[in-house]
Amino acid sequence: MGPPGSCQSCRQPVTASRLQYRRGEGIVHNRDLLQCDICERYACAECLRVYDIYSGYDFLCHECARELEMARVKGDGH
Repeated sequence: MGPPGSCQSCRQPVTASRLQYRRGEGIVHNRDLLQCDICERYACAECLRVYDIYSGYDFLCHECARELEMARVKGDGH
């Protein structure tokens, strides 16, 4: 089963511009929605960003990225 036809975060339909994901200053073009590495929701470029955390291509929706940042700021012991 492939990605859905709309973002599972904002519920907007897939369009070409919603498949141009940001990675720093660059853009990662994809033909389908990317899946968040943490919550596994398929998300559009408005709701997901490519981060360089572990592998250089870590896909995190904004909600999971905020939670990771809050855990980092709190100093969860890692």
